[in-house]
Amino acid sequence: MEKILLESKIRTLINHAWDSEVTWAEIEAWLNNFDGSFLEKSEEQLYAIFAISKYMYFGKRLVREMLKSLYRDHFYSPMRQRIRRNFNGTLDHRIIDNAYTLELNSTRFIGVGNPSESGAHLLYYFRQVNYLSKDLFVDLAAALTYQVSRDRSEILYDIREKKITRLVFFDDIVGSGTQASEYLTPYLSGIKATNPSIDIRFMSLFATSAGLSKLNESKLFDGKAMCLFELDESFKAFDATRAIFRQVLPGLIDKKCSTLLKIMEKNCGRIIRSAIKMGSY
Repeated sequence: MEKILLESKIRTLINHAWDSEVTWAEIEAWLNNFDGSFLEKSEEQLYAIFAISKYMYFGKRLVREMLKSLYRDHFYSPMRQRIRRNFNGTLDHRIIDNAYTLELNSTRFIGVGNPSESGAHLLYYFRQVNYLSKDLFVDLAAALTYQVSRDRSEILYDIREKKITRLVFFDDIVGSGTQASEYLTPYLSGIKATNPSIDIRFMSLFATSAGLSKLNESKLFDGKAMCLFELDESFKAFDATRAIFRQVLPGLIDKKCSTLLKIMEKNCGRIIRSAIKMGSY
């Protein structure tokens, strides 16, 4: 009975929340990996289908809307509000529009990591849905020049275009923040050394609270890292404060549910993690 109810829920998710981008055949193929190697086959598949029913899925249409919101809420609107304040609260849209255009043209958006990675890939859609000029987007090599310091102890980076007053680094998701920190620290320290007045920011669609806090350290973005969807501890599947598996299967206490899911994650981790492939931009 529980499995039938869960299958019905997943069919509803496929047709409505998941935009039919996942097929039932893919769900069945994934479930068939749970063959009773660690628990009874029926019990493994019951918990596997319960876990997938809690999967947070972001389809193409939703991600594009999120990219619009990210730009509007964390760049466009705050910038225009600041311009209004600088012009004594003016409501003259021509003054605001002209000043905003100047600010935007002195900004460059840069993807974090390799151009083939997901963060840089999303920049194309970010530009497209917000009707931004391609001239506003560069990679680090195009944005910066570099030279070795006199004592040869560090590399100093300078902005290639002197009119640029703002760099906005972009990524799709921030986990611990360690990878972005290690990748960006040499560049940020070099840029700040030669351009102490430049405005350096970071934005992403998703970020854990811990990762966002790390990026907001003074040596990195100094409070100017932001995201649209912040993931606190309650989003962890097995954390004590979890929200995802708080509501368990009928007749099963929370502790047993959590324990069995942990067993499956440990022993079938490769299979469970493969469910990520069903996610899509």
